[in-house]
Amino acid sequence: MKRNPDSFKEDILAAKEFADAYGPELLERLIRFAEANQSLPEQPKSDKPEIVREVKDAGFELNSWLENFIETASVEVVRNAIALVEQKRRQGTTVRNPEGLLVEAIRNKWQPTDDSDL
Repeated sequence: MKRNPDSFKEDILAAKEFADAYGPELLERLIRFAEANQSLPEQPKSDKPEIVREVKDAGFELNSWLENFIETASVEVVRNAIALVEQKRRQGTTVRNPEGLLVEAIRNKWQPTDDSDL
């Protein structure tokens, strides 16, 4: 399959931007994850723009890489990740890189804890 040169350039620039922001080690881990999980089930197309909008509305700054990453995850996992970051903020935890925490929460399928346990 032949790729559009502009699309390929955009992918490379997104990877560089991600590596600059989050470090090359995390980028390498994500690449290995993507290679190992190439056959992940797709969620319905109609949910994808909606969940990206929800993430933006929650105050996260998204680049094209992060939008694509969010679109590959299940809506439930992304909503749990948003809730976890918001919970950390409510608890007074300094979240220096909310987008990075969001990525880790999505990747590891973290869920917020029950506030009554705190």
